[in-house]
Amino acid sequence: MEDRQRTKSRMIQFISGLIVGLLIAAAVPLILLFTGTLNMAASQKPGQLETKFGTLAWKTSMLKRASNIKNPYANDPRAISRGLALFKQNCVSCHGASGVPKSAIAKGLNPPAPGLDYDYVQDLSDGQLFWIVKNGIRMTGMPAFGPSHQDQEIWQTVTFIRHLLDLSPEEKTVLHQ
Repeated sequence: MEDRQRTKSRMIQFISGLIVGLLIAAAVPLILLFTGTLNMAASQKPGQLETKFGTLAWKTSMLKRASNIKNPYANDPRAISRGLALFKQNCVSCHGASGVPKSAIAKGLNPPAPGLDYDYVQDLSDGQLFWIVKNGIRMTGMPAFGPSHQDQEIWQTVTFIRHLLDLSPEEKTVLHQ
């Protein structure tokens, strides 16, 4: 009888401790959010935790939603030419290009816009790049171009992003202007 009561008492203590622990685990982030403790200014560099979880969030979201379809304009010289114009108009100011610096406005982006010729960007599939350009990435400064551009234009932009590693001197001049 005494063993049953001890076991019951321990079980109640365990459940009570678990409930209190869960309440604290839920309360701490809410307190941080609602007291303004977290500095959400773009001039404040994100911490490791924010960087890790933010990156994980957009990558897993993209992987779940990005199409595996192939770029219908891959290596098409006309798509590269049209993509150059679209890239110049919409992308180069934040992302720059090989031999083409980012604009002054890009210095205020946090997190900074990556160079689209970086290996980890070029390692994305065409479908993943298409998804990013079309839908943007929340809380990064990367806008969604889907509402303002047709899919054909987004694919042409993806085609040009693939071409960034092989820019001609003339293309660099166009992007500098």
